[in-house]
Amino acid sequence: MMAGRFMVGRQPIFDESYGVVGYELLFRGDPTAEPGDDAMTSEILVRTALDLGLSGVVGDKRAFLKASRAFLVGDLDLPLPPERVVLEVGGRLAGDDAVVEGCRRLAELGFTIAVDERGEGTGAILDVASLAKLDVLALTPQELAGHVERLHGRGLQLVAENIETVEQLADCRRLGVALFQGYLLSRPQVVHGQDLTPARMTILRLIGKVCNPETSTRELERIVEGDPALSYRLLRVAGAGASAGLRRGVRSIREGVVLLGRQRLRSWLVLMLAADSSGATDEQVSIALTRAKMCELLAVEVDPTLRDSAFTVGLVSALDLLLQGSLAGLVAHLNLADDLVEAILDHSGPLGRILADTLDWQLGQPPRELRSETDLRVAEKGYVEALHWTTGLFAALQLAA
Repeated sequence: MMAGRFMVGRQPIFDESYGVVGYELLFRGDPTAEPGDDAMTSEILVRTALDLGLSGVVGDKRAFLKASRAFLVGDLDLPLPPERVVLEVGGRLAGDDAVVEGCRRLAELGFTIAVDERGEGTGAILDVASLAKLDVLALTPQELAGHVERLHGRGLQLVAENIETVEQLADCRRLGVALFQGYLLSRPQVVHGQDLTPARMTILRLIGKVCNPETSTRELERIVEGDPALSYRLLRVAGAGASAGLRRGVRSIREGVVLLGRQRLRSWLVLMLAADSSGATDEQVSIALTRAKMCELLAVEVDPTLRDSAFTVGLVSALDLLLQGSLAGLVAHLNLADDLVEAILDHSGPLGRILADTLDWQLGQPPRELRSETDLRVAEKGYVEALHWTTGLFAALQLAA
């Protein structure tokens, strides 16, 4: 592997209910030193199959991967479970007879084949594929409708990618497209002028308490005890074993708080409160969790004393996503320290620079030089560890349901 050049990222693919069905694994790195197709695919495969573990990157969802010719024709093995992987084929490869035969063999092994319709000469591969991807930005509405009708006629499920507006999404849904790609739900749909209801005000006051390091453990216990649903879920989460679904008896809220630990309790409370108040999707909650954890991990490298504050900054920066409101308006009700507010709203100071780098990474725009003065390898490691941590929390959430 070429140290310092390859980074694995992911982009979600949603269904009609805005549930995540899979993640496309992406190359990231120095854009002036992008490797060849085989090297890029090999690096992503090695990292996901060996270094990271597929489940640590995509959880229980499917991985969408742009595979190179060497992997498609069988010159190199694909070390991933077929039922978990969608192989994307496009461009000149879609018209390559050897690639078509290789994809037929891979489909028989259980891999799902997706064709990228941006390339020409894709007719033969359509007989093997079960999915087709359409770039909404590259097609006129008339062209999009024509592609959808033709591909539906061949029995293919469609994925619309690069959707940037609500109108584009509505057009695709009207045409019968079933899957949608991009960080579609990572941007809040803010209703300007929307008032905070008493219930939302209560949620924000509780979040402010939870995020305040001066709040005592006993105060956190009282917050949990005041909500039966929170109490129930906290006891179930605290009682869930770290592996294999094992459980242990928990005798009290206090014991549950101790077993979870203050930081894990804080993240659970904020996300349970926020999600319950707005019906946030799993992907939105995942984005918030991953952002908070990555901020914390970068802070450990920059200045370990900033660790807890960085976690809070990352978590609070996602409240507009979870509560669908103006971030400035939401933060104004939290009584946070000035440096945290400035970091969240202006990306200023050490914490703000850490948050800015984390946001860039989550949205697929990692700079060549990080503002937090860490390096790309540190950021990649932090991102992947944050994904692992988030996946673990979601597993516990399923146990607590």
